[in-house]
Amino acid sequence: MLKDRDIASDCMEMHKHGAIDLTRMALECNNPQLRQTFITMRNKCEQSLYELSQIATSKGWYVPSPGADSNEINQVSQSLSQIVGY
Repeated sequence: MLKDRDIASDCMEMHKHGAIDLTRMALECNNPQLRQTFITMRNKCEQSLYELSQIATSKGWYVPSPGADSNEINQVSQSLSQIVGY
């Protein structure tokens, strides 16, 4: 029998893969309306994943990676900005 922890973990994995697939679909879509639909669906998928992870964390079923300090965040942000050109 599946436990709540296993179900939550499976749901989180399903949402992660769903967000990846929806991102790919949006990137490859030529129709602006359909592209926006995929983006909206992906955003909802990401929000659901976040809510699931909050519940799983509160129950002790999921331990997120430790947060980075502000220096590390700034360093990565600057590096990515240079690579992407934004």
